[in-house]
Amino acid sequence: MTKSPEFLPETMLEEELDTAMKRVGALGITYPDGYLQELIRKYSSEGILYPYILRALGKPRIKNHFFYTQALQRSGKFLDYGCGTGDNVRQLIRDGYKKENIFAFDLNWSSIDMGFDLYCDRDTIGALFMVSDSFPFIRAEFDTIYSGSVFHIIDDEDEIRQYLTNASNALRPGGILFGSTLGSKYSWLLSIRKVGPLRLMQQQEMESHLTDAGFSRPKIIRHKNDYHKDFNRICTFEFSAQKTV
Repeated sequence: MTKSPEFLPETMLEEELDTAMKRVGALGITYPDGYLQELIRKYSSEGILYPYILRALGKPRIKNHFFYTQALQRSGKFLDYGCGTGDNVRQLIRDGYKKENIFAFDLNWSSIDMGFDLYCDRDTIGALFMVSDSFPFIRAEFDTIYSGSVFHIIDDEDEIRQYLTNASNALRPGGILFGSTLGSKYSWLLSIRKVGPLRLMQQQEMESHLTDAGFSRPKIIRHKNDYHKDFNRICTFEFSAQKTV
């Protein structure tokens, strides 16, 4: 089922858009006069599929990932699987990764288009992005795949297995899957939470899913989550794993 857009109150929408534009502006993007009001009108009418993504826009988390320095040294094809606004793709380009080796995929254009609206770069990097109802990469062609904040929005067990199988099939032998997701230290949190992420895996469950999909040597590091101060309840897991040769 497709998620319905959420309509933020106009004052909240203006504040979130203004803050996101300032973050992106700090990266060197300039906007024409009246552009904020133009975006307020657009998103007041269309809604936002995932409001959280607007709050994170302009803060590419990939650059702080423990595997990122190694990823930049890999010269092969790179896929951002579940690319959202494309923040991480743009960080890769800023850090010198070859643009022709970068691919970005998501299930709909909503967040990707928001990224274009804020970065004003559709003409220069639009060709890197692909949208489809089904995963379009079936051959072992990628050296590295990044998965940022995807696991925790997939509730269905068959879907998470298929997502990881897709990533494994698309990687060459020895290729690396890395990324991050929200998780939990305790299993009992799953039974009491009423709102928030659809899936909060524990570390052992993540390791099991990765190995079942054909990955070996998973490395998982737990961090305090930026938006959840209780480290023992909701946390962020960073992970990397190698496709079994």
